[in-house]
Amino acid sequence: MGNRKSPGANSQAVLRRAEQLDALDAILPFDRRDQLAALLTDDDVETLKHLAAEGMGENTLRALASDLGYLEAWCRLATRASLLWPAPESLLLKFVAHHLWDPVKRQEDPTHGMPAEVEAGLRAERLLRADGPHAPGTVRRRLPPGRSSPDGAA
Repeated sequence: MGNRKSPGANSQAVLRRAEQLDALDAILPFDRRDQLAALLTDDDVETLKHLAAEGMGENTLRALASDLGYLEAWCRLATRASLLWPAPESLLLKFVAHHLWDPVKRQEDPTHGMPAEVEAGLRAERLLRADGPHAPGTVRRRLPPGRSSPDGAA
């Protein structure tokens, strides 16, 4: 049976998981490999490898990893704290306010929408490439399931 101990239980296990994550290097961001190895259990890594090979496919797994990485970075920059899970409603509303803003209103009020320092941080980490607000579908996709979407639909 796999390892269900605390994910970062010992450094040998973390190193072994980091090496196992190398098999998923086309999907998961290499620069976060060590962080992921400390967070994931052996069973988590095996499940991800199975999903990539047999289940949801590399593109879907890559998109999920990318979205989660974006959420983590945005949360750290916007709140100076790690992403809470499940995310509280107030954090989700902050995410919506930072990503679905009105470009015309922003010309009048530079504080409207995502704060400049959060935007600059996301650009520095090469996580934010587009100018302007996100598309509602992108915001909806990045919000955790079970929460209301930005347009009010459940």
